[in-house]
Amino acid sequence: MKRTAWLLILVFLAGCTTPEFGPDAVTIGLEILDDNQGWVKVRVTGISETGYEIHWGDADPAYGVDSLAPWDADYTHFYQPIDGEVSGSQTPMTYSITIRDSKGTVRAMESIYVAASVCHLELVSLNGREITVEYWGRFGIEYSISWGDRFADHVMVSTQSGRGTATHTYAGSGTYSLGMEEIWAPSQIFFTVEVP
Repeated sequence: MKRTAWLLILVFLAGCTTPEFGPDAVTIGLEILDDNQGWVKVRVTGISETGYEIHWGDADPAYGVDSLAPWDADYTHFYQPIDGEVSGSQTPMTYSITIRDSKGTVRAMESIYVAASVCHLELVSLNGREITVEYWGRFGIEYSISWGDRFADHVMVSTQSGRGTATHTYAGSGTYSLGMEEIWAPSQIFFTVEVP
């Protein structure tokens, strides 16, 4: 009888998984690192296999889903504005950002409040005097990127994801402040670079 009881206990334990050691033991992390006028950067941790997706919660989900890499990484997104009642205005929105596994189960969630979507500019690389930037903006809107040396380039946001890249070469060394704005809008500086 004693031996049978032990065998039953071992069989029971062999068929169980505890939260500490089971398939759901890995905690998926989702942290909002930065948000600026519709542009959002998040850090995702705990992904160890393919099949995970981040759902940004956009009104149009067709471009609001990204596949996640099987390692810790940062991801960025730009929320396209929802038109307000008055022409040219935007409706403030709260979006739910979720991480889903291959079965569609939500594994992590955060909320972000976007009052307005305008634009964002970020440094990608600086090689010698050549600089590359990534910009985010509203779909179908033309922007001006100010390079800080009295030159500017006009760019059009032509993708639903709202992003694009631009490159510029400086004539000389110095400190340059880079900005971006809608055409005819006041200049907005996003960062400064030291060019050798």
